[in-house]
Amino acid sequence: MRLRRQVPVYSPITAPALRRVASQALRSTDEAEARLTERLAREYDADAVRLFGSGTQALQVALRVALRRVGESPVALPSFTCFDVGAAAVAVGARIVLYDVDPDILQPDLDSLARCLEAGARVVVATPLYGYPVNWQAIEELVSGFGAVAIEDAAQGCGARWRSRPVGSLGSISVLSFGRGKGWTGGAGGALLLRGNGSGQGVGSQSREVTRASEELRTLFLLTAQWMFGRPRVYGLPASVSWLRLGETVYRDASPPRPITRGAATCLEALSAAAARETEVRRANGAAMLAALDGRGPLQTIRPVPDAVPGFLRLPVRLPFGLAGFRDPTRATCLGIAPSYPSVLGVVPQVRARLEAGGQHWPGGEALSRTLFTAPTHSLLSAAERDELVGLLLEYRA
Repeated sequence: MRLRRQVPVYSPITAPALRRVASQALRSTDEAEARLTERLAREYDADAVRLFGSGTQALQVALRVALRRVGESPVALPSFTCFDVGAAAVAVGARIVLYDVDPDILQPDLDSLARCLEAGARVVVATPLYGYPVNWQAIEELVSGFGAVAIEDAAQGCGARWRSRPVGSLGSISVLSFGRGKGWTGGAGGALLLRGNGSGQGVGSQSREVTRASEELRTLFLLTAQWMFGRPRVYGLPASVSWLRLGETVYRDASPPRPITRGAATCLEALSAAAARETEVRRANGAAMLAALDGRGPLQTIRPVPDAVPGFLRLPVRLPFGLAGFRDPTRATCLGIAPSYPSVLGVVPQVRARLEAGGQHWPGGEALSRTLFTAPTHSLLSAAERDELVGLLLEYRA
């Protein structure tokens, strides 16, 4: 078995951070949660912050807050995004409409979004993918004309900025995720950020529940497993275990909102500096790879919108022939080339069951589901591997 295999995405975890988590996990104080709440409010310019067990849980609460603001209406989701976005909408019983995504720039197709708003949607979820900021001004101007609310789902926005502001600070309602592949991780966790318009009303207090010991131990276990196996020299071992389904996008029902664990909050606090350093590496690698690949061969890179500084959680590229276009597909996979989401949300049975009547065709999202792949940009990618990866992409067949 070949154990060395590049991880597609990386969030730094250190042994000292694990020791801090182990020492804090079963304590009854919530000091780490309070400090994390204060930090997020300051860095993301939020009037209110609530911490949850995952980004998907935070998005469920965000949807409920938005629907209370605008009244009963369909919720507009992007046709191409993480399946967890659809799971959150299903969990709150939302009626769903899907707007298309421009496959050339990974931005909402504004004409398609306008049609959703004209059909009655008054809540819109926008999801910047792989650390590529969206043009928030264009979204806000369109949405506000209909009296609708836009939720900024910045789960993949770690380190990204738009007009000098961090992604996650742009909407009146924003969501962050601290899961395994999000750049800054607590092993799990998410945050709901609110601004203006009665921020925090009806969301509940920060200490509304107490995490169970089993949840704290699970967080420690997940972090330890990620620390042990989330490195190239051993990643091939868990990647070879089919039932783990690593690297696959699988729909899972969303769990009800729970508070973040003390272990996750402690880990996030301990790893903030390491995550910031990792962001700088990703930006440098992503920018260098983008410059080397732009306009070369049949593959298509995704250019950032004006005023955007991507966080480059991964580097998205469109490969018209999939992995078959590589001279050595196996080597490309070992270097971390991975497919993106396998389908549009509209074909996921649980989402399809809640779709409103109307348009059922999303050409942009369907094109992305066939052709979008990602390359790693993180610090575990050596200079030699980065050069080899760029070389493989430049040789991609016509």
